[in-house]
Amino acid sequence: MRVLFTAVPIYGHLLPLLPLAEAVVAAGDEAAFAAPASMAPLAGEIPVHPAGPEIEQLLAENDRRTGGADMFDHGDVSPVAALFAGTRVDLAFDETLARAREFGAGAVVADEYDAVGPMVAAALRIPLVQHAIGLPVAPPPLVPAMAALLAPRYAGRGLRHTARVALVDPWPPALQEPGWVPPADRLPIRPRPYAGSAPAGLPPFATEGPRRRVLVTLGTVLLDAGMLDALVNAVAALDGVDVLAVVPPGVARSLTDHRSNVRFVGFVPMAQLLAGGVEVMVAAGGAGTVLAAMSRGIPMVLWPKGAEKPMNAERVAAAGAGIVIDDPARAAEAVLKILDQRSYSMSAAAVAEQIASTPPPAAVWSALRDRLD
Repeated sequence: MRVLFTAVPIYGHLLPLLPLAEAVVAAGDEAAFAAPASMAPLAGEIPVHPAGPEIEQLLAENDRRTGGADMFDHGDVSPVAALFAGTRVDLAFDETLARAREFGAGAVVADEYDAVGPMVAAALRIPLVQHAIGLPVAPPPLVPAMAALLAPRYAGRGLRHTARVALVDPWPPALQEPGWVPPADRLPIRPRPYAGSAPAGLPPFATEGPRRRVLVTLGTVLLDAGMLDALVNAVAALDGVDVLAVVPPGVARSLTDHRSNVRFVGFVPMAQLLAGGVEVMVAAGGAGTVLAAMSRGIPMVLWPKGAEKPMNAERVAAAGAGIVIDDPARAAEAVLKILDQRSYSMSAAAVAEQIASTPPPAAVWSALRDRLD
């Protein structure tokens, strides 16, 4: 079987699909991504068939269409809905459909926020699998807002929505909302921090003696150098703490820093960042970052900004595995509290145990294969 994977062209949307794509290939089937060419290095051995504009082009066009509306305004989902279900569909569907036909796709696996993959499945009349990234598509008003934009785009092409075969979900029950009831078609999958294909080489610290390492990252969507520096400056002032900070792609910030206990790096696979003895992660709360930390039992300090991040942060705090702050100046206090009180690392370890007991990608693909045959 040939399986086409599609995702919003953002690191945090494509990378969660990679373990399942690799499982497809390991089982003797074929997998490929339809994505902008720039994302090919992330996919490793999985072929990428170039399709659709780069995210920068999509955002620029979306800004033009929406009058520059704030994408991070949690109270107004319209610009995000326009990006996912309007702008991207208009600019990427035709090319993605062409790539799917050339590939001979027999099924589509689409990121849950992706509207292009499901439309391709409808056009080709092939099975659709949706792949969650974190909590159910959030905020809740985003679903009807996207549906309203998609309805005329389906109708104009004479298409009818394809019911999904399954929802592959990496988000553990421990981080779900109270009262959560899993969908009947849910297939849990064990998330895996992205490791990359080659060692990135982290810079050494010049400090001596026993040290505690803190990782500061905003993920790959929140491109705010000022926010990053505010968090780093607060944590770096702590005694006995080394700070490893990640500058996201697209942020023009020097990696050079005069402080002996601070090191900035560019994009480095998360698994490599966490391999250096990180004890606390300070982050904005994106789903991929949260799952990476929790899968390794690393407690978090979260300063959430935009999209689903406040909800992710709330669930980490509710699980006892982190602290939510509303001011970067409070990051140092929160880091100290986590380092001093073992309850946070114990709670994070409990979430990690739950994640480790989740079916691996190979088992999930085997179950999916049975449904698709």
